[in-house]
Amino acid sequence: MEELEIMRQQLCAMKRQLDTQQIVNKELLCKVMRGKASWLNKFVKIEIIMLPFLILIILAVSSFYGVSGRYALIYAVLCVLDVALDWRVVRIPPKMFGTASILDLEKFLLRQKKERFVQTCVMLPIATVWLIAFSYAIFVNPHNPFIHDNPGYAETCGMVSGIMGGIVSIIAVVVIYRKMQRTNDTLLRDIHDLENES
Repeated sequence: MEELEIMRQQLCAMKRQLDTQQIVNKELLCKVMRGKASWLNKFVKIEIIMLPFLILIILAVSSFYGVSGRYALIYAVLCVLDVALDWRVVRIPPKMFGTASILDLEKFLLRQKKERFVQTCVMLPIATVWLIAFSYAIFVNPHNPFIHDNPGYAETCGMVSGIMGGIVSIIAVVVIYRKMQRTNDTLLRDIHDLENES
């Protein structure tokens, strides 16, 4: 009987040690994950700070070139909508790493990844069309101080500028999007590794 009691005590001690080790592993993992995800939260904060300045710049450009204010209004709506969506699909609340269970965190990251893909597929074409239309409107506007007596040349410049700006914007968005998805995948891999250790 004494041997059984000793074995029971040893098993209890091993279980406590294993539970403690899992808690320590989870805390270390959460700390590492918080560090990996910190740039996502900074990105959203920078977007929020830059938002009013970008809208003011487009308003100033529209006014200077005599372009309809509707372009600036559409731009403002798209920007506000995009930043609001980024708050949901890019930002990871720091408390998620401390209070949420590993399963909840995994579900949260999977949802973000899917919604971020949808957001990019919808917003990127809309923003590209807006940029091309805005560039074209600038160059065909008769009030444009840089246009003289050659409207055909101006239209060509407008289309080329819009297309080039669209291409550069698409490349930038795709690079940032892929980096976000890679970060998401890395966090999910870390979670799976912890689950496999358990």
